[in-house]
Amino acid sequence: MMVIPLQTASAGQRVTTSGSMLYEGGVDYFRSQFCQPLLHADFVPTTDVPFRVTAKLGIVDDHRSLRLYCTPGILRRRGALGSPAPAHCLVIATGNSCALLIKDQTVRLKPGAAVVLDGSCDFDLVLEKESGRSCLLDWLHISQSAEALFPGLEALTVINSEAITTYIRFHNELMTSDQGAELTAIPEVPSFNHLVEIIRAYLLGMAPSRTHDRDRLLHDQIKMHITENLSSRDLSPESIARHFEISPRKLYGLFERLGASLRETIITLRLEAAHRDLEQGRKKVATILLDYGFSNASTFYRLYKKQFGRPPRSGRGTAAAAGKRSEASAADDR
Repeated sequence: MMVIPLQTASAGQRVTTSGSMLYEGGVDYFRSQFCQPLLHADFVPTTDVPFRVTAKLGIVDDHRSLRLYCTPGILRRRGALGSPAPAHCLVIATGNSCALLIKDQTVRLKPGAAVVLDGSCDFDLVLEKESGRSCLLDWLHISQSAEALFPGLEALTVINSEAITTYIRFHNELMTSDQGAELTAIPEVPSFNHLVEIIRAYLLGMAPSRTHDRDRLLHDQIKMHITENLSSRDLSPESIARHFEISPRKLYGLFERLGASLRETIITLRLEAAHRDLEQGRKKVATILLDYGFSNASTFYRLYKKQFGRPPRSGRGTAAAAGKRSEASAADDR
């Protein structure tokens, strides 16, 4: 379990909270006076329930903490909406199930999830209805670019850490207090800088696994492509690299890191396909040699025996013999 030491605002750091603002039946006013200037977003209700929202805001320097309780709806962020926002990063923690639509992908977020977003990205955040509960959203607007704060950060990164989500909520609870006054050097208010350090450490810790997951997915996709094109005369490292829009060097390196070399992988897949055809007993060895790109019969025999422990003809013979035994058994039963 991750333990997060609390670091609070430094002496003299300006901390301002604006208290809570209650809107009833005024979705247009909420959009124009809160969503657009503070979130750089629009809000679209998605139910027939009368619109209701409690919005709380806290400010430290140019950073913002926002907490929303509202009826279900969509927070729609578009760069063309109003004046462009300065470079910033968003950290969002959800109290309800919701969906995040960004860059042609949909990410389902469970209650208690947190995400880190590049503030320049367009997205839709769909806040979903839960029985008897308002939608809860903690929104941190950090006034530095995502690239500067978290080098290598993707447009969207999900934080699967209950400790970090709890810390974000604790931060917002203090930052969005109902006092509605400017506070100076409040010792209980956690530091934005410390929050950024915690998230950065988490992202660095998960970076190797993210890279490995992407490489493993690409590796599996390439193997599937090879399997589907074993009989193609155009199958080659160059054609594979072109198909996946990567360099041959990256292609070779990927297979070296994740197991057998590309050459060994292609040979193994060809041998397995040849073995399946031989076991079915429907093709001659000479035909299979041509089907799977083995130009040298002696090489094929040697590799096949090494892979399966017997010469290729025995595979075909075994299948045929098994078929005859089955037919004989059936005749006896009759």
